[in-house]
Amino acid sequence: MKDQLSSQIARTYRKALGELSLFADLAPRHLDELVQGTCNVIYQKGQAVFRAGDVVSHLHVLVSGQVKLSLSCRRGNERVLELLNPGQAFGQAELFVPRPYLVSATAVKPSHVLAIRRDTLFRVMADDPRISRRVIEILAQRQLETEADLVAQHSWSPGQRLLGYLLELAGPHRDATGETLVTLETSKKVLASRFDMQPETLSRNLRDLSDAGLIVVQRNRVLLRNGEIDRHLLTNPDPRTIDIDSVRRVSTRNGNSNEAWHQGCNRESWTRCGWINGAGRQRALSQRMAKSWLMLEQGLLARQSRLILRQSVNLFDSRLKELEAQTAGTENQATCAELARLWPRYRTLLEMAPNSGDAHKLFAINEEVLDVADQLARGFAATEGTRKGLLVNLAGRGRMLSQRAAKHFMFRQMGIRVASCRSRLDEANAEFSATLGQLRGAVKDAPGLAAKLESSLNLWQLFRSAMEVRNPTEFPQVARRVFRISEDLLNRTDAMVEACVGLPADMDDSVASPRQAN
Repeated sequence: MKDQLSSQIARTYRKALGELSLFADLAPRHLDELVQGTCNVIYQKGQAVFRAGDVVSHLHVLVSGQVKLSLSCRRGNERVLELLNPGQAFGQAELFVPRPYLVSATAVKPSHVLAIRRDTLFRVMADDPRISRRVIEILAQRQLETEADLVAQHSWSPGQRLLGYLLELAGPHRDATGETLVTLETSKKVLASRFDMQPETLSRNLRDLSDAGLIVVQRNRVLLRNGEIDRHLLTNPDPRTIDIDSVRRVSTRNGNSNEAWHQGCNRESWTRCGWINGAGRQRALSQRMAKSWLMLEQGLLARQSRLILRQSVNLFDSRLKELEAQTAGTENQATCAELARLWPRYRTLLEMAPNSGDAHKLFAINEEVLDVADQLARGFAATEGTRKGLLVNLAGRGRMLSQRAAKHFMFRQMGIRVASCRSRLDEANAEFSATLGQLRGAVKDAPGLAAKLESSLNLWQLFRSAMEVRNPTEFPQVARRVFRISEDLLNRTDAMVEACVGLPADMDDSVASPRQAN
């Protein structure tokens, strides 16, 4: 019985070692020798694999779980240097120099580790030089990543570094126009330490990326909006993203930048639809800023409203500059110039301390900005001249309505243009339902789009019912609920727009022509 158990353990070790890239295609006799010098250890969360100052005697290989490499700083806190995932070896460099570990290795969650004795590894390396070459490659890659981290730490904003990490989690096969879901396997405290920041700073940067429309955060899951991220990287070029692309610290896109970004959708066509989306986003932002300003004036969700307002203003401003450059010398230049003319007046009002006297002014200028932004989005769609472009614009109108309805709800409850707000809320409801109906009829068998449409419609129904105020004393509570649902609805309708942007470029024969939104 004992021999059978030992044989079974040996087979398990041999299988685990043979599946590691470091020992791939190793001769059976060499695998057997490694097995004889290998210990199998299960570490619980928080348990140390080794500590700084320990004598080095083994090469460690992570089979499952997650391990962090960290050091203790003089001020008493911990600095996480690296988060290791299954299949990675660690502690290699220390094997070749006569010095103890400089860092500590700790299990972030229950982890299975194989510890290979140094003398056993060296004997096998002497017989099979491929292992030596692979160890050198691992060390070289580790050195490149360390240098890349230094570049990122000293040259990039925290948001850039965090976005790069999320793209790394997504891997090299990230869909260029769809969405990719990644899971944060570590706590915010550990992840924040990895980027040498406080947990609240990490949370703030996640919110910044979310408010910029690049990601959606759902607890420990992050949905990457790939189309918007690639547009962000395209319109905010950073030469460092090219310099260290080999280690994918910021962009995971490989190959020639002129190659197709997505099956059936080349870069030029995708970018044109991206500009329709970008101009359409200005519509939604114009309404979102007004909604947040009105919440601030009422003293409701002040911190969240102030943050969203500030970030929306900055995003509108930066996107407007991009649109001005894109429309120069085109038929849309005059419309964009009109939007640029209105913006300083609107922005000045938004950045003043909110008061009820300015709410009437806000109503007027907000509607002007919306009308011109809508004309610009339509102009881009007309220039594109395809059904796909019309669909992107149509879906973008639905996204804008999620914020427009919340804005008119606030104005109505504050007694500003009440009759007009009531009629416009009814119009928004009718248009939203019609928009989703047109999108359903226009696209056949589009993967995932039908589900996004249904999800948006269901939330819209909840949104409508939330705006019913039966007693004035209920207004603060109802307004908070409306605000939060409108933000959720914005995320869902934005995903709906992205799905339209990701439709094949040659879809014209497979869709019915959508009616242009009024």
